[in-house]
Amino acid sequence: MENDDLKKQIDELFRLFKKVMDKYPPDGVPGIDRAQLEQLKAYLSQYEQIKDQFSVEMYGLGNSDMAKHFISMLTKRLRDQLGEDADIDDEPKVSEVEAKEKAFESLQTGENYDALIEAIDNELKNKNLSMEEIDELLDKRQKVLNKISK
Repeated sequence: MENDDLKKQIDELFRLFKKVMDKYPPDGVPGIDRAQLEQLKAYLSQYEQIKDQFSVEMYGLGNSDMAKHFISMLTKRLRDQLGEDADIDDEPKVSEVEAKEKAFESLQTGENYDALIEAIDNELKNKNLSMEEIDELLDKRQKVLNKISK
């Protein structure tokens, strides 16, 4: 449980780093030179790719009070620097269909298949969908059905 909280703090730290880099021009990020900025961008990109598999235990952060303090301190400084912008979430919301589709693509099990089909069917019940959105959902549904029947 404590490690889940630490993972959330690390996610928040990376989210704030990304916001700072988006807010300031490359040469205007306070306290960091261009080479460090490029390194940080690479770390952020790598973290985005592995964050779902990231484990604080893997890096020995779970038992490190110094790491916890450092993450907390950096997060506070970034929040102070961003001000009101720190709380604005720029991440687009992922629909249930997209989340289930990603899970099915990564591991094609019967359970993921059923969950994806159910999510698509539930979304199709939405009366506010355009014809284009309906067609797209029906195409996804057919694609999944074809994958399973092979």
